[in-house]
Amino acid sequence: MKIEQMRINHMTRPLGFWFRTLTASYKVENREGRYQDSARIQISTDENFSEIIWDTGRSSRVKGTGTRIDLELSPRTRYFWRVQVWDDLGNTEMSRSEWFETGLMEQGFQGISITPCLDGQVQPVFEKDFRLERKPSSARLYMTCLGVYEVRINGKRCGNEALAPGLTVYDQYVQYQTYDVGEFLQEGENLIQVAAGDGWYKGRYGCCLGETGRRKNKFECLADLYADGSCILSTDTGWRVRKSRILSSDIYDGEIQDGCFEDSACFAAEQGHLDSRRVKERLSVPVRVMERIYPEKIICSPAGETILDMGQNMAGYVRFFCREPEGSRIVLEHGEVLQDGCFYQKNYRTAKARFEYISDGKPGWVHARLSFFGFRYVRITGINSPRPEDFTGEVLYSDLPSTGKIATGHPLLNRFLENVLWSQKGNFLDIPTDCPQRDERLGWTGDAQIFAETACLNMECYPFFRKYLHDIAQEQEKTGGLVPQIVPAVGQSARTSAGWGDAAVIIPWRLYEIYGDPSILEEQYESMKAWIGYIDRENQKFGTNPCLWQNGFHYGDWLALDGGFEHMPTGGTQVYYISSAFFFYSTLLVGKTAGVLGEKEDQRHYLEKAENIRKAILREYFTPAGETAVHTQTAAVLGLVFGIVREKEQQERLKSQLVSRIRQDGYKLKTGFAGTPFLLEALSICGRDDIAYEIFLNEEYPGWLFPVKLGATTVWERWDALGKDGKIQKNSMNSLNHYANGSVAAWLYRHGAGIQALEGGEGFTKVRISPVPCRKLGKLSAELDTAAGRYRISWEILTEGERDELKLDLEIPFGACARLELPYAEENKTGSELLPGGEYHYRYVLRQGWSPCYSMEEPIRVLVRRPEIREYLYKKVPILKKLDGDEIQQMTLEEMSKLPFLLGMGTQLGLGKETLWEIENFIGLIEK
Repeated sequence: MKIEQMRINHMTRPLGFWFRTLTASYKVENREGRYQDSARIQISTDENFSEIIWDTGRSSRVKGTGTRIDLELSPRTRYFWRVQVWDDLGNTEMSRSEWFETGLMEQGFQGISITPCLDGQVQPVFEKDFRLERKPSSARLYMTCLGVYEVRINGKRCGNEALAPGLTVYDQYVQYQTYDVGEFLQEGENLIQVAAGDGWYKGRYGCCLGETGRRKNKFECLADLYADGSCILSTDTGWRVRKSRILSSDIYDGEIQDGCFEDSACFAAEQGHLDSRRVKERLSVPVRVMERIYPEKIICSPAGETILDMGQNMAGYVRFFCREPEGSRIVLEHGEVLQDGCFYQKNYRTAKARFEYISDGKPGWVHARLSFFGFRYVRITGINSPRPEDFTGEVLYSDLPSTGKIATGHPLLNRFLENVLWSQKGNFLDIPTDCPQRDERLGWTGDAQIFAETACLNMECYPFFRKYLHDIAQEQEKTGGLVPQIVPAVGQSARTSAGWGDAAVIIPWRLYEIYGDPSILEEQYESMKAWIGYIDRENQKFGTNPCLWQNGFHYGDWLALDGGFEHMPTGGTQVYYISSAFFFYSTLLVGKTAGVLGEKEDQRHYLEKAENIRKAILREYFTPAGETAVHTQTAAVLGLVFGIVREKEQQERLKSQLVSRIRQDGYKLKTGFAGTPFLLEALSICGRDDIAYEIFLNEEYPGWLFPVKLGATTVWERWDALGKDGKIQKNSMNSLNHYANGSVAAWLYRHGAGIQALEGGEGFTKVRISPVPCRKLGKLSAELDTAAGRYRISWEILTEGERDELKLDLEIPFGACARLELPYAEENKTGSELLPGGEYHYRYVLRQGWSPCYSMEEPIRVLVRRPEIREYLYKKVPILKKLDGDEIQQMTLEEMSKLPFLLGMGTQLGLGKETLWEIENFIGLIEK
């Protein structure tokens, strides 16, 4: 037995975090036993556990997915903890010792906030000399800064964190970092230096700050240094300030460093305005250089430019080795795409995304220190004879462990999954942003809500979203429950929308489902209720139906393709249907949350309210038969996935309506932000995984694989960000690194791999395993490191003569159980059994007709995509070749044969009954 991944609040060894609630979790590997019988958690103030201050005793209530620790914590204290586990066979194992450490807590700072007596545009370095009589055995530095900073003691950088203290709701709270600095201190004279840059707080970032904000907001620094338990240094007006070699620094525009700059002048520091009571322990996961990539090549463009191709769209910066003479100016400009082989940056809008360095003449590595860029290509000027080995891409994102991965026999799909992960990396930089490159990089709530499930399957995102959800709640305190479309709102006027504001409810519920830890629901419960309360007040204010949401602005089905996109980016689905559907869904989730938390009266209230909303939606937007009055993909999708239509007969009509709509749309998606995340799930509810795969694997526009074929290495904001010719379609709103449409990857975990957490099995302690094989994939392997442990699943289709077999291998973690449903097994196999933790292997014959084939119900334009069908049809029905690309190809062959201009001519044109029958037989043998 082996006890691993011991975490506090889903973090390994958290140092100086804000422990609003305290949860201990762990995972067990066990080859002998099947499940945990009981466990014990102990907490001590010493590593030898001679002073145990909290003990669960041996208990069946201790869970690896999360056990609540009710312990009154003390400031600046390291706590040690361990776990002992007993399995079903009576075996027991004691874990190693782990730790977590508190920050200043209610003790607060002894220092005061200081600000430089300099022009606000000058990037400062705060400094202080201090003397130690001896080198301390331990030391902690607690500090923060407005905007971003790096701290050095005796010339050595403390920690490897970038862009601290991160982005917060500044007028509500500022977070500070805790550094273990014992190794940097020395007996005798010491020097601490804090280099600050504009960052988010002082720079151009935000909707309403602009240049006015840059002049208004001042640098402020606050710090306490403790050695051997005593505060030996604090920020005060005795600190001095120097001008930095960083001449300017901005999140959008980049950074200018002057290696030659020498200015011995010192300036005073005066007391700032940051109230230390607003300064809290950190919630943010540190942003670090998480990986390094190297250039694929250096390009000489037709315009004579020198361009570095990193081979991957990323967020971070390029580190380069500088050999240029003193005074040389090196400029790195960043872009996502080339146009006609030349550097291109117009889709960055006003963001300069530029790093300039004036060489000091000393050979050495150089990089931006207080800014970052989103890019694949870098235009280089000022470097003579650049070499690829002199450049390294430093990839920045929040330190989140990888948890899931899928590989298939479909190369384009594999690349798409990599693109989804790279877009997550590029946009999970302290907060979930929409894009990392242009003059935006904002925490759009709608994007985060859409992508949260996929994000948590790819990476351990609980602490990351916990901080973001706290920011949402902080904004709501100022708005009376309204959830801004952007969080942190950075001073913009309060504006919200259905699907965006619902992030306050949907994200915490997703975290609970995936991690099985109800603490997030407890922490966010008031925020979740406040969102529903806001909608209720809006309905009251406008005098609209209290069971629908039919007022105010909404983004609707943003960027959908069924509403005259250029003029109506909200899509073709009525926005108030979408807002009402989300109103229902969020109210339902709040009711479920109340049940988890034991709030019985709230549970009854919200579930009853949700049912009233559901019935009102049916009366307003559905026919009595169960079809949506709005005939769009998204309308049907939301009705199915949110459970608005529940009666069996009506549900079957809605399923039929969705399939029919998709067939009319040529088996291509038309959905936007509201419908796309749920489209394939809705088709699975319809029992049409075959159509879901067809849409997913479509390589034409619009589709997920269309950008991959054009060389995309991240997910695009728009399906046609580039045309087939590689030309960028728009500059005003065209990001090539936008994770929202990557939300579809969650469907592949749930249905391709077939891993679905069952109700009551939150944290994947109890799952349904029901993979859906697809001939186009051929094989699939998946690993998912869940709160319950690691699942491994692989399947492969093997053809033996005229029959297909499925080879299925799976591993269920210790302590979990799975209800296995063998896909396409013969009827004499039950295909359903409850399995405990362990490894399982199957190989069996797939039943006849398991792989769906083409049918006469397909539009002609869908049929002619397949080369063998196109060749056959053009030979049998020559007129079809002449009609290639015509609107008539949206019809089926039978519909075409009945057109007025063909009546009486069907036989001559090759569309007689006998020919239709022959075609049906032919295409019915071709598998999708």
